[in-house]
Amino acid sequence: MRSINRMLAIMLILSLVTFILYVIEGQYLFSLVILSFMSVLISGFQEFGSNEYTFKIAHLYVGSILFLIAAGYVFFTFTFSIVNVFIGEEIYKLSPGDVMLLITGAYSIIYVIHLRKAALKPDKTDLMSTDANKTCCH
Repeated sequence: MRSINRMLAIMLILSLVTFILYVIEGQYLFSLVILSFMSVLISGFQEFGSNEYTFKIAHLYVGSILFLIAAGYVFFTFTFSIVNVFIGEEIYKLSPGDVMLLITGAYSIIYVIHLRKAALKPDKTDLMSTDANKTCCH
């Protein structure tokens, strides 16, 4: 449980820094998009009850995917702008907010892969349950 809280906290800090950098740069619309993605992570801290662990994982997973999509947008915008050299235009210059978003996206990839591996591990108690020993007719 601590590792999930730590992952949520790191993603929240990275997204907060990204949000602040976009506000400082004057990109208010994209900063609102980042703020809405942050709200998914913030709501992960507010989960209580018997399913708290799975809800936190779900919030972290969805928030990471959203940041991964935004980072992918910035990455592909920069990558495809290299073609502009051939037509005589400038290459897209990455702002500090873009660089921070790419760093957040890199952490998001790590977290999505880690959470998928953790979610796909078989539970040993399910293998020992009585339902696994039943046949189709009994």
